Amino acid sequence: MSACPDREIIEQAIAWHLRLKDADEDAWIEFAAWLDADPAHNGIYEAVADGDLRMAAMLEEATFPSNDHHERPQEVSNDDGGVVGGVVRRNPWRWGGLAASLAVAGLLAMQMLSNRDASVTIETAAGDTRTVYLADGSEILLNGSTVISLDRDDTRSVEIARGEARFTVKHDESDPFTVVAGEQRLVDLGTVFNVVRTDRQLRVGVAEGAVRYEGMAQTVELRAGDSLAADSRGGVQVSRGPVAAIGSWADGVLVYDQAPLEQVAGDLSRSIGISLELPPGMRASRFSGVIQTDGERDAVRARLEKLIGETIVADGTRWSVEAR
Repeated sequence: MSACPDREIIEQAIAWHLRLKDADEDAWIEFAAWLDADPAHNGIYEAVADGDLRMAAMLEEATFPSNDHHERPQEVSNDDGGVVGGVVRRNPWRWGGLAASLAVAGLLAMQMLSNRDASVTIETAAGDTRTVYLADGSEILLNGSTVISLDRDDTRSVEIARGEARFTVKHDESDPFTVVAGEQRLVDLGTVFNVVRTDRQLRVGVAEGAVRYEGMAQTVELRAGDSLAADSRGGVQVSRGPVAAIGSWADGVLVYDQAPLEQVAGDLSRSIGISLELPPGMRASRFSGVIQTDGERDAVRARLEKLIGETIVADGTRWSVEAR
């Protein structure tokens, strides 16, 4: 992304931000096409949206000049029939303030995008996904409960603090793309790969090309079909599996071959936003099978019950396996 983004793109992003407040399906389709047209559009739109949120908070505490020197506080009914204290003003300054907020949102966007020393943190909620388009054409698809940081001074480096992301990287031998996870690094060798970072483990699976894992004690080169799991003590295990299973969460499918149920619970939390509590004796139990995560949560729960042969009790987004 350039240090000084095009003013026309910023104005387009502001226009989209306003339009999407009451957008229909056609508008959302057009917006998606606008995002796809240029990798820079995504970052500029997000900066405009963030700037507008900040400005809205500032406007709530602001006071505006008035032509009415005798205005007095009045009680104004809100939409719910309640009463809130307020001041009724009859001058155009309030509309000027709204216009100013949009202008400042644009200025904030320019400042945020031109500050090359600042990092950008992107976070998703449990059950949500988000695609980040980078300036070099690379893409990062974030699963739920994921946090990554982008460095504006080095657009070929991403830090994953927690969660799961699938990377589709534009390879450049002279400037390798790297993913940082604490003291460990993943270096792209021309690749599509999936990364999971938890408190206890870093997992990476390569779907296409190759990745070099640089750990605390060793370096391992991974090819398509290879998966690596590294624990917090530096221990590393490498395994082979179907390429189609790597990053399959993006297609609404979780595929396992002798995975601990504790890992399955974490994957479900990110993908559909539920918390699955397991009895202590089941956490290390091994599971093999395919879990479809699309559709209603109750349907997912019913499928999982059949696969593990246990009853799962649901309390909203909190599920628990009923001990026998």
